[in-house]
Amino acid sequence: MQEGVSDGIHYLRNTGDGTPVVLLHGWGGSTASFRGTFDFLSAFGRETLLIDFPGFGASPPPPPDWGIYEYARAVVALTETLGYSRFIPVGHSFGGRVSIILGKLDAVEKLVLVDAAGMKPRRGLRYYWKVGTFKLKRKLGLNPSGGSADYRALDETMRGVFKRVVNTFLEPELAYIDCPTLLVWGKDDRDTPLYMARRIEKAVKDCALITLHGGHYAYVDNMPTFHRILEAFL
Repeated sequence: MQEGVSDGIHYLRNTGDGTPVVLLHGWGGSTASFRGTFDFLSAFGRETLLIDFPGFGASPPPPPDWGIYEYARAVVALTETLGYSRFIPVGHSFGGRVSIILGKLDAVEKLVLVDAAGMKPRRGLRYYWKVGTFKLKRKLGLNPSGGSADYRALDETMRGVFKRVVNTFLEPELAYIDCPTLLVWGKDDRDTPLYMARRIEKAVKDCALITLHGGHYAYVDNMPTFHRILEAFL
């Protein structure tokens, strides 16, 4: 195993055979999120790259004007630096957002989306009531607390990045994904519900969906099964 830093991205790398697999963690995660999968792929000699996205793990924060497309470009730059002419992104949640963008590139041989974010959610009356109440309180100078737990945990720089990321919806990108695509999803995922996977499956030309028992981290809860699925697809 090699450990390195390139253009501000900390990474772990196993040099081996086959088209390189690039493991991309979710928001708030790090190399620890996919370390089990990295070790699994490395054990049978697969070329594998595991990164800390800028702002997470051992990678320093990105510039304050970054959004999801800057993260995707950073991954491409790293793969080029490492000499990868082709690669296979495996992205969970936020890493799935990045992977959707990468999926339209000629350099991407296959694509694995694991409970991927990036689809516009369904909004009910409760959501609009909460937003309206928040805006009214702010106008009245009441300084309401708002945002998700992920948002509140961030400093001001990363809050701006987070807002740009979560407010960029990627449905238009799906039509451009031309490579074989595997969706692995938790049946009870509440963060990126199963209807989002169905939407991706319908829009991507060559796509299959496999569900696992559990929620947003079903791939962790069912790791041996996830690894068998991944190995078969690769």
